[in-house]
Amino acid sequence: MSDIEEMLSVSEPKIDTERALARIRARVDAERIAPVSRGASAPRRVAVNIWVRGLAAAATVALVATLLTVSGLAETILTIFEPKQLVAVPITSTDLSSAASFGAYGTLTWTEQPKPYDVPDIRTAARESGMTVLTPSNLPPGVSAPRYGVMPKTTATFTFSAAKTTQAAAAQKRTPPPMPANIDGSKLFITGGPAVVAFYTDATTTGATSASGATGPSGASPFSGMPRLIVAQGKPPVVQSDGVTVDQLQSYLLAQPGISPQLAAQIRAIKDPSSTLPVPIPVDMATSKKVTVQGVEGIFVGDSTGLGSAVIWQKDGIVYGVAGTLTEQQVLAVANSLH
Repeated sequence: MSDIEEMLSVSEPKIDTERALARIRARVDAERIAPVSRGASAPRRVAVNIWVRGLAAAATVALVATLLTVSGLAETILTIFEPKQLVAVPITSTDLSSAASFGAYGTLTWTEQPKPYDVPDIRTAARESGMTVLTPSNLPPGVSAPRYGVMPKTTATFTFSAAKTTQAAAAQKRTPPPMPANIDGSKLFITGGPAVVAFYTDATTTGATSASGATGPSGASPFSGMPRLIVAQGKPPVVQSDGVTVDQLQSYLLAQPGISPQLAAQIRAIKDPSSTLPVPIPVDMATSKKVTVQGVEGIFVGDSTGLGSAVIWQKDGIVYGVAGTLTEQQVLAVANSLH
């Protein structure tokens, strides 16, 4: 008892709760810690809707783990979205212009801002991303040697705010439905990446500007301009929640003014939203269809001008994409030759 009294007599420490929650979220994610079930009252595994994006924060493990375990909060931090498949969701320019940005519903706080950077070669890209970087054996004629860019793992916390939602809607002269009390103040912890992107230009292109602003003789560099071919791979986003479910979020967000009944119906029609990543396809600028790539189902996207195409798929926990000013046959040949 004397030990307890001594601990209780210590002045209250200043605790950064945002960073604390984010740290335990990172530990839950890394160690795959299963939540303790308490019957019907335990939050169930759920999905996140099409708008949910963002990331999480960091701090000391021992203190954070102790605080959250004592409070019981650790049991409510659940992985609610971890995609294992993709689905195309046709949208219109009206959908894009009418719907409020996700930032209108709260505040996104970054721990690590996405900062892509150039790397000198594939070995460096693999080492810094922690992934096995695949390369194509079938390339269209006339492309240069690839340049590589790395997007490190990024994390942030999104906090919902009823007050901010009301203010944003008032600025657009709209009246949103009231934000439920269990959503107001709730948090989403989102992790994205890492990712690696290979850029191929026309072999005759020289003197392009690099991501850091420098120029070089090897053609257009990562994260600048539009190369002839892009081959990308990365870990899909993972979203965790401190209690609110995606069913609750989806019901609220799809009821917002500016969300068309057609778009809402498409989102609700996703059969397994907890493991499905929606890929928005602007129907007035592109067409899409299902294709088989690398032995799995993927999505082919072609722009309405016929000047470019892309294919995106997920395999073994990695999302892959190949895009460029290529025909459907060419882009699929590149994708299927990755090894």
